[in-house]
Amino acid sequence: MKEAGYVYILTNPSFKEDWVKIGKSSRPVDIRSKELDNTAVPLPFEIYATLKTAKYDKAEKLIHHYIERFTNLRIRNNREFFNVSPEVALEIFKDVALLLDDAEIDEVFKDTVTGVSDNKKSSSRCTPHRDEVRVWMLPANSKFFNLDGCLEKYGAVYWAQYYHLQKGDIVYIYSSSPDSCVKYKLIVEEHDVQYGSHYDHEEEFFVDKTDFEKSKEHNRFVLLKFISETTSSRLSLAHLLEHGMNTAPRGALNLSHESFTDLLKYIEANF
Repeated sequence: MKEAGYVYILTNPSFKEDWVKIGKSSRPVDIRSKELDNTAVPLPFEIYATLKTAKYDKAEKLIHHYIERFTNLRIRNNREFFNVSPEVALEIFKDVALLLDDAEIDEVFKDTVTGVSDNKKSSSRCTPHRDEVRVWMLPANSKFFNLDGCLEKYGAVYWAQYYHLQKGDIVYIYSSSPDSCVKYKLIVEEHDVQYGSHYDHEEEFFVDKTDFEKSKEHNRFVLLKFISETTSSRLSLAHLLEHGMNTAPRGALNLSHESFTDLLKYIEANF
């Protein structure tokens, strides 16, 4: 049997906050990160998380594929650097781990308040079972999809499942420019929904119909059901940036993660 290797998320203090390097190594990641510490970067890389599996080649391809399917976040073609927050990258790692039978994820990131490394936060084998309800933020762009119209007509929307959303999870929708604010609160009604004719009615809400055809190729969806809408100006991007958000979301944010505790409290209090 092939020896286990690693897929890793590396951050660097000299990078933008939402830049990460995602690669693979057959050797321990601390050795690989030291190899990357050369004159090309002013500061050493820091290990944010690792995924250990004998299928690390496959895992790396899946992770890169997941990231590129929801948006073009690769900073340069054929490079392992992505314009995505490490929190988002970690959620993708967790999703991919569920597709493997031997995956172990170790979260080795610095506490956002103390700056002290804390390996005790995870270091556990991933399983497909999860009882806790998570809260997410998902970005929506009206230039590509008319979410307002879809929710008004059907009270629900199918969403490509790039993350480990499960039935009962709460989702806040961040509407990008020109709104630039949190606008909707939804609940995951179903998860791991396979494509079928039940999804076809949403074609009318795609600005570019070729995007709808591409979306049908996705292998699973979640059904998000409308709960409520807000017009609160306190949930604009400017206010969110003052209460724990680093930048406008480009991918899903797991607001249940401890690094977003203050942000989640602020959103819930002002929605």
